[in-house]
Amino acid sequence: MKHSNRINHTRKDNNDKKSNEILQLEKEVAFGLWIQVAGQIIELKGLSDLKQIEKDNNTIGEQEILTGVWIRTIGQILEAVSVSRQIRETDILKLLEERKLAVTGDLLVSIGSALEVIGGLHVIEEEAVQIPPIVP
Repeated sequence: MKHSNRINHTRKDNNDKKSNEILQLEKEVAFGLWIQVAGQIIELKGLSDLKQIEKDNNTIGEQEILTGVWIRTIGQILEAVSVSRQIRETDILKLLEERKLAVTGDLLVSIGSALEVIGGLHVIEEEAVQIPPIVP
């Protein structure tokens, strides 16, 4: 009987240790997401300020890029909030809702990135039209 109690106690200790390690790693993931949010906000502010300064050079491509960054930032915030909430959530239904919100955030990040790519291609096209041809 004592042997079986020691085994059960050892299993519980191992499970507690594993649970603590998982919790710590989940917190690291959430922290990384919040760092990305900070970076997104810094990028968004810089691009918005540049757009204000360069009023005469605003192109469709530049507007698409800025819109993409806005969408990506919103998605990144949704994902970071959701992952942070998931860490301590015990209600299965609420956990599922938070996971859905994280996936929605990922989707917005992807859409924003795609719009940035499209805008970048438009900027390249717009700049190619403005560059004078080489005269031999």
